[in-house]
Amino acid sequence: MSRENALLKKLEDCEDASSFLQISNQVINLKLKALLPRVFVQDALVMEYAVEPLLRENGPLETTDVVSKLMFAMGKISLKTYADIGLYNQTLEYAASLPEALQFGDDVVYDFIKSQAVLSSQQDGYYLESINKIKFSSFEAFSQMRYESLIKTVLNLSCELLLENLESEINQ
Repeated sequence: MSRENALLKKLEDCEDASSFLQISNQVINLKLKALLPRVFVQDALVMEYAVEPLLRENGPLETTDVVSKLMFAMGKISLKTYADIGLYNQTLEYAASLPEALQFGDDVVYDFIKSQAVLSSQQDGYYLESINKIKFSSFEAFSQMRYESLIKTVLNLSCELLLENLESEINQ
């Protein structure tokens, strides 16, 4: 099993939104680094002497932010995909600054989901509509458990959709 698949599997076991954001950002970074060589000139000499040093650990293309900016600047990913990657990164930074872990039921997580282009671009908006129905229902205790479970499911889906978008945009 690849490292990316192992991390995607770990997303299902996350107990809170903070740990989900940490792992999902690792997965996004791995995907970006795996796809990055495809955007450069496909010449063995170029790859060995120019691209590989850029991708090494502690190299200039170490962070998700820098790699996504480069791919966006080269026209390889869309503004929506770039914005979603940035949103994941910013939300992780916010979660890391908090004294306690961010929970799936927190309003910040709801806002994070609502702000993602990858989910809002779904034709019927089914996921956001489902979350809204449960979030604003009157069955407090029962709904909270269902709401958090749905949030976790939608977060997993959004991460997978973002990875799929990245792959398809780079492979165009």
